[in-house]
Amino acid sequence: QCKNRYFARIRRAQLRNVGTGDPVRFHEIAERDGWRCQLCSKPVHRNAQVPHPNAPVLDHIIPLSKRGTHEPSNVQLAHFMCNSIKSDGTYGVAGEQLRLIA
Repeated sequence: QCKNRYFARIRRAQLRNVGTGDPVRFHEIAERDGWRCQLCSKPVHRNAQVPHPNAPVLDHIIPLSKRGTHEPSNVQLAHFMCNSIKSDGTYGVAGEQLRLIA
């Protein structure tokens, strides 16, 4: 299942003609970010599964839809809900909404 998700992300990146660079590995990114949401700074629930609001997901800092790349330097750990609020925007726009919720 994880392998399928990985290849689906690669395929989406190729369809959008954005670079894939170094491989993005979920656990490496989660460890790098200390298992904390990089949007609201609260800890994520490691074992929660989407659609749980506190489930850990990868967020593209510069969204793929805005020509961002799918590589470790452009992804961060986030809660499912925080990432949903951010949508395809940037943190500057979503930050106010996240501060209101937190």
